[in-house]
Amino acid sequence: MISIVVCTHNGRTRIGPCLTSLIAQEHPPEYEILVVDNASSDGTGEMVRTQLSSSFPSGVWRVIHEEKPGLLYARLAGLRAARYDWVLFCDDDNVLFSDFLFQSQQVLSQNPGIGVLGSLGIPEFLGPKPDWFDRYSSSYAVGPQQIVNSVGKRLVHVYGACSIYRKNPLLELFQKGFKPVLGGRKGKEMSAGDDVEWCWLMQLMGYQVAYSPNLQFTHQLPASRLTWDYYIRMKKGISGSAGLLSAYTFYFSASFRPIVGFAFHYFTNTVKSVLLYGKYGVRWMGKPSKPENQLSFAILESQMWAYLRQGKSALIHFRQLKNHFGT
Repeated sequence: MISIVVCTHNGRTRIGPCLTSLIAQEHPPEYEILVVDNASSDGTGEMVRTQLSSSFPSGVWRVIHEEKPGLLYARLAGLRAARYDWVLFCDDDNVLFSDFLFQSQQVLSQNPGIGVLGSLGIPEFLGPKPDWFDRYSSSYAVGPQQIVNSVGKRLVHVYGACSIYRKNPLLELFQKGFKPVLGGRKGKEMSAGDDVEWCWLMQLMGYQVAYSPNLQFTHQLPASRLTWDYYIRMKKGISGSAGLLSAYTFYFSASFRPIVGFAFHYFTNTVKSVLLYGKYGVRWMGKPSKPENQLSFAILESQMWAYLRQGKSALIHFRQLKNHFGT
């Protein structure tokens, strides 16, 4: 049994194919559809009700309104409302293969240690495919995911699009007062890393993060997301959580975790990020001409500002990790 949570903000023009694919599942386990209308102003909720009411009885689907904008709040609303033990977070531009839920049931039933299960995204281009796309496609939540299904060796994650989470451990953690440090996308903001954080939390609670290529979906990519400028902004958003995520990497890797040790670790990484940015800023005089150098420079800049700005929040969050998971 699985709860499908579709988080959407002003997704009226995007969400139709996604809903159609949820309705058309073949041989699925028992499931429900929860559409979280996250502060939309374009009538998304009404459109969803019209489409789903013609195909499903009211008890199988619900529209939940979350007025606080941000992907984190939408996902939390869906997690709290879910009836079943497994929650599939499906973006409004994802279209599931017809056997997605069937394949999910097969994998999860055979692997009781899984806490998060990732899937295989296949790009559907709604505009010209850029010549650079294949090289950087993983940032678009498509392509195979190279992870090892292990708990304690290293932190791993799967992309958030069409990933399945074990509900109760996460819900209980949040109900005990644990607050995620990353909020995900918010309107036009390109911040990211919330899917990484939730995967790492599941590992800290002793569960596996796994991936199966048998779970497949298409990720619809409009022309507006296939420009080099958009890709650079997206990578800056991904890199912009470096300081906050360092609380997890230090906590997971260190056998002795004093707050002073993390503070020194954070300070060292901050200095390194400033020096790297300065080094390549001088080399390229702040204006790299090659696309690859533009990308590298944008990532270095985003990481540097992340470390410079997020120190206080990272220290607070590291203390929260110690309080909830032990020293």
